[in-house]
Amino acid sequence: MKRICTLTLFLFFALNCFAQTAQGAQDYSKEDFFDSVKESLPMISLMPADSVIDLADRLIARMASKEDSTRMAGLFFDFFSDCPVMGSEAVAVHIADAYFLNGKLKWPDEDSYPALFTFAEFNRSSLLGMSAPALVMDDINGSVVDVRAVRAPVKVLYFYDDGCSTCARQTPLLVSLLNGYEGDAEIAVFAIYTQSNRAAWEKYVAEHFATIDNPKVMVYNIWDPELESNFQMQYGVLTTPAMFMLDSENTIIGRKLDSEALGRLIHVRDNFRASLLKMLDTVTDAVGANEESAMNLVATLFQRSNGNVESFKTILYEMFKYYRNIPLAGAQEAAAGIADNFILGVDGGWSAETLEEIRWNLEMMHKNPVGQKATDETLYNKRGAKKKMLAGSKPYTVLFFNIAYCKDCAQYKQDLRDASTILKAKKAKVVSVYLSADRTQWLSNIKENKNWTHLTDEGPWSQLREDYDLGVVPRLYLLDKDKNVIAKDITVRELCEILENNGH
Repeated sequence: MKRICTLTLFLFFALNCFAQTAQGAQDYSKEDFFDSVKESLPMISLMPADSVIDLADRLIARMASKEDSTRMAGLFFDFFSDCPVMGSEAVAVHIADAYFLNGKLKWPDEDSYPALFTFAEFNRSSLLGMSAPALVMDDINGSVVDVRAVRAPVKVLYFYDDGCSTCARQTPLLVSLLNGYEGDAEIAVFAIYTQSNRAAWEKYVAEHFATIDNPKVMVYNIWDPELESNFQMQYGVLTTPAMFMLDSENTIIGRKLDSEALGRLIHVRDNFRASLLKMLDTVTDAVGANEESAMNLVATLFQRSNGNVESFKTILYEMFKYYRNIPLAGAQEAAAGIADNFILGVDGGWSAETLEEIRWNLEMMHKNPVGQKATDETLYNKRGAKKKMLAGSKPYTVLFFNIAYCKDCAQYKQDLRDASTILKAKKAKVVSVYLSADRTQWLSNIKENKNWTHLTDEGPWSQLREDYDLGVVPRLYLLDKDKNVIAKDITVRELCEILENNGH
């Protein structure tokens, strides 16, 4: 960084000398100056794009003649239109738009003007830091996929061609990277076939993307054979492969990527997210999960963000998801406070998809609230007979929603077994509602917990999942004898504390 700053100061010093002396002056010639700028561009390219743009504008404006301004602008465009540094294309697009395409300066070579125009047109909509353009295509089974509407902390867009030799090298590397991914964040991968040969596409998918077997990676094989989405211009796909990385806000945070660069970017994002979640765990262990502690933490993190709006938006979104998904009393109120005060209640430039997701979550969180009668459901016992979920007249009912092969669910089951003494003393009925299709695993759970009532629903689109907030499990509800909700989204320890403190 020190070398870059020194270099920039040198350029401005040299520019001032050039502007103040006559052309051909003995102490500094025009050709020397242009040569110095040209030699310095590789180092300058390591600066942030907006800083490079500011430098380029100053240099162009200070030239002694329009001819020299044209030459300087062309120098920057030529270099940055072919620069390998991620984000550098923003400089070339700016030069094209601010000087040549608007006629302020005349592009010196009429034969190459179409290349200038094409570069700007095909890069203008998908620059680093921009909101990703809309992309709606059909998947390999004929369903419509809206790339922006798919929710994931990380999205990868991979444009490829079955006849592309570079794709033939990069695709296996990408598949290997995704299969070996061991991070906690989900990755949505959109493998976008750019041609129109369905047979070749299906073969390519079967040989490569169908071999991805990682529960953290969701793969969408999509295409647009009629080119209705205009993806070539929207994402600048003049050649393949072309790879982009988006964040949860659909902001472009990586472009011109190969598999190695993608892996590094994902690693950086994972480390940031892991550090944030570790801190949230530490704070929650110390002060619990409630709206007041969450608001104080947001204020502290805002001060430490040093005005980095995009970074702070990521923090806010991850905090909302964190409190949204932990089964602690008060956590849902904390999530709602973050949503109402910092996401929905402010003009923060959030994407429409994020706002829609937040509103949907709030709607789900408000279902079956504390103090109101819980919604009854018709479920099924192990013999397939219909049973009402809230049948019976015990003083308390514990609703335990769980799935198969869930470590947290298994821990809750053990905790409930350990709490059997207090549950029995308080005459609390445990209703275990199983939400997986694996019947063998369910029957095994029934044998292990014979004193509970065991029920299941009819599938992933049941009314139960519409009426109850079951996006994340395990979840515990405590109801009184009239089936009013006493507490929800609590741990077994919190359940026992409530029962022990209740005089009934």
